[in-house]
Amino acid sequence: MPLHWTQDFLGRGVESAPLGRGRRGELGTLIRFDPAEDSSDVEEHRSADPEEGSLLYVHGWSDYFFNLELAHFAAARGFRFYALDLPEHGRSLEGGELPGFVGSAEHYLESLGAAVAAVHADSGARPVLMGHSTGGLAAALYAQRSGDQLAGLVLSSPWLVAHGGAAAGRVLEAALRPVSVRWPRQQLPLPSRGYFWRAVAKEAGGEWELREDLRPRNAFPVRLGWLHGVLEGQRLLRSGPRIELPSLLLASTTSDVGPVWRERMRERDAVLSIAPMRRAASELCVQLEEALVEGGLHDVLLSPAPVRNEAYGRLGRWLEKLGREEG
Repeated sequence: MPLHWTQDFLGRGVESAPLGRGRRGELGTLIRFDPAEDSSDVEEHRSADPEEGSLLYVHGWSDYFFNLELAHFAAARGFRFYALDLPEHGRSLEGGELPGFVGSAEHYLESLGAAVAAVHADSGARPVLMGHSTGGLAAALYAQRSGDQLAGLVLSSPWLVAHGGAAAGRVLEAALRPVSVRWPRQQLPLPSRGYFWRAVAKEAGGEWELREDLRPRNAFPVRLGWLHGVLEGQRLLRSGPRIELPSLLLASTTSDVGPVWRERMRERDAVLSIAPMRRAASELCVQLEEALVEGGLHDVLLSPAPVRNEAYGRLGRWLEKLGREEG
């Protein structure tokens, strides 16, 4: 069934459409960008030899797509740009439901499968799939199972391994399994940490206008079923085949995930530790390149302008190389 596209709140040139309902619930919302309908300048990152293709971006937990700079960057290189707001996130939030609650790895996969199929139908091209944080975990799982549907994979600070490492993840998943089945929506009493919001939001000293109704300062409540689903996904990655697709790890060079806010967190990943992320990515991806950017935030493409310009340069060169290899 064709998608029903409507004008998106991000403005001219941006449309969104719900993906409908699957076996496990709502599948999320697809966003697309048409530079011909947008009056903004896309020349800043223009490539001399643009490639034809599509790029599909998937945000992290407690987030939504708002980074039009990424859409302009992709369009300037000849890519049709799309983004997915996951179920119970952003444009896919439903009144009375549980924000941020995606209860299983299979639900993430079903959502991405619907989005990839819709992008292919709309653009005629296999997309490069780019996932950030929890979206990076979902993107890696999808690439592991359905890599033939993709042209490449970009892992933006992906949550591939549990805090504390794979062994800690296995123990926690086993402990959570029985209670998550019985009480999947039970909220865990964890302390609020709004460090990433504090680093990126304009009102806190960052550069980005964020909608608090779609992205709360301290993130959505952590629930048993959601956390178990993430740990399940990380285990499935470790036990599954390696990803053969050309892959890029885009991340900061340094992390600081301490319990107390420090100003230096404005130039580090304050959400995930870099070293275990790099190990997990190298073990998972056969054709992995790294683009580690000094001073980068958890989402490197939301870092201060000089840092993210370096990140865009590294990403652009990788995409150009991918295009030459595909050609």
